[in-house]
Amino acid sequence: MLAVETAAYLTIDEGPAEDFMQKVNYLNGKGIRAIWFCLGETLERFSEEALYAIQTGHVIGNRGYDHADFSAISLMDARGQIEQTDRIIDNLYTRADIVRPIKVFRFPFMENETNQEHFAGIQLVLEQLGYQQPVFENIHYAAQDEADLKRGLHVACTLDTFDLGVEASSSEENQERNPAGNEIILIHDWIAIAPFKALLDRLLTKGIGFQLPREMSQPAAAV
Repeated sequence: MLAVETAAYLTIDEGPAEDFMQKVNYLNGKGIRAIWFCLGETLERFSEEALYAIQTGHVIGNRGYDHADFSAISLMDARGQIEQTDRIIDNLYTRADIVRPIKVFRFPFMENETNQEHFAGIQLVLEQLGYQQPVFENIHYAAQDEADLKRGLHVACTLDTFDLGVEASSSEENQERNPAGNEIILIHDWIAIAPFKALLDRLLTKGIGFQLPREMSQPAAAV
């Protein structure tokens, strides 16, 4: 099981999916707000649903426009992916009449990146476009993630639920991975609603308390 009474930041990748609204309402019912790293093309398709998520206190982050492998595209194309999705997110926050709290980005296929110069170029693009690293408190990244190639303005995670499934790891494994620290938990929005709920319910029964970074917390708008 996961460590009891651990604080966690919930991040959800590659949405919005078809059952996005069900997931948002499930999280709202549990008092959980998440950072959703969304694709620009699906934000265009599910703009009303994304607007509702913003209005109820969730944060929309940038995952690129069409899930291109950022390790395999040029810096110009990477910038275009980020900027195109950026404009879509800005428009959603404008429609919601809510100030966008922070610009956050998560790499598609970062595990494929081996070119330090290319990686640094994307970091420069993020800096130029105003992206920031949120203040995640008491996070201990694994030793391999402390390398320059794994750290920057993009948002990483300390626990990918894709590797766990509904069955969580042992407390000993969790302590070895992230001793006495909080978690940045990643789950994918393409996971169907039933296993999504089962996974989050299991984490909650193990004492996980979900929160947003302070700079992202905001009162929900009336909807």
